[in-house]
Amino acid sequence: MTSKVLYLAALLALPALVRAELQPLEDADLSRLSGQGGVYLSGEFSINKNGGVLWNTPSSNNPATWQANERSCAIAGAASPESCGLRIAIRSEANGGWYVLDNLKGIFSFEGLTLNTRLIDSGFGGDGAAFNQDVLALGLPNEVRFKNGSFAFGVANQGGWQNKAGGVANGGNPAYQQTDIFSAKVDGTIRMQGSVLIFPKN
Repeated sequence: MTSKVLYLAALLALPALVRAELQPLEDADLSRLSGQGGVYLSGEFSINKNGGVLWNTPSSNNPATWQANERSCAIAGAASPESCGLRIAIRSEANGGWYVLDNLKGIFSFEGLTLNTRLIDSGFGGDGAAFNQDVLALGLPNEVRFKNGSFAFGVANQGGWQNKAGGVANGGNPAYQQTDIFSAKVDGTIRMQGSVLIFPKN
């Protein structure tokens, strides 16, 4: 019997809750409120999992037989060609060479990437108090997972890749040079800690 009475009382109170309306807050009321803001991100993305769009995969692993729009990223001496991934090239000086992140591909997923603001008003050897501004805080993901990830880091005399073994007729450039410093294949999980602070510049 008691449960029926409570159930009936809850039903009678429901219309009163439904009729509730939003009321504006005065400045004095707002000043007593506090909150937190930010973004928490998780996701997965694939980079050139099946090869990039700039080059077709040739039928052989011999650079001398490739057409202008063909390239293989298989290791030297491999029996069959392999599609190539993303290429990023950065030139640090106007008349200098290029740093390249080449053949970047694979599946990358992360959990716990945060984005918010943080007030810097202390620390940094005393500079924080003088700075006294908000900065953008990028919290590193708790976990980053790699599946069939690969890349090569090297230096080159040009930003775009060219076929050194090819002739001018098929888009080659015998003067092209690239030296890979190291390459890596990554499968597994990396745990990360810390954050990156992005300071505004006037």
